Amino acid sequence: MKRSSEIVGTREWERDIHEHVAHHGRIEGEILEEYRELLADEDVSPAFRYLVEMLLQDEIRHHQIFDDLAETMRQARDDIPGPTPIPSLHGFHADRVRIQRVTDRLLEAERDDLAELKDLAKRLKEFDKVTLWGLLIELMIDDTKKHIKILKFIRDRSKDQPD
Repeated sequence: MKRSSEIVGTREWERDIHEHVAHHGRIEGEILEEYRELLADEDVSPAFRYLVEMLLQDEIRHHQIFDDLAETMRQARDDIPGPTPIPSLHGFHADRVRIQRVTDRLLEAERDDLAELKDLAKRLKEFDKVTLWGLLIELMIDDTKKHIKILKFIRDRSKDQPD
């Protein structure tokens, strides 16, 4: 098996990208604090609080991803053996039959969901000025598109990766 430095690139490149990811993770941490401060403010309107809470949850997930990515890159850069927070795709291909069967089924369900959400978004358009409903449906559309992207990645990599 190739060392990560042979796969990813030079040690200098690995250091640069690791520092970039780690720096971004620190910035994400600062943003988390700002969202938390907003939520602590008792004068925040319920609608604003609801939306800020959604943003905070996304930022928490983003912060965790950056932490995991930085640690995984650090372990690869320093040739530290063992499991990493973000696993490699090594061995992904071995389970390809089940992965492809499941992802095909899930892709179909997500595409059906996307069509239903788009229809619902059209029907809720008239309430955009007075409710959060349309925004929430649009956000679910975005999430569903993200799910489809992830499932396509899974399906494609299950075909591409060597055992």
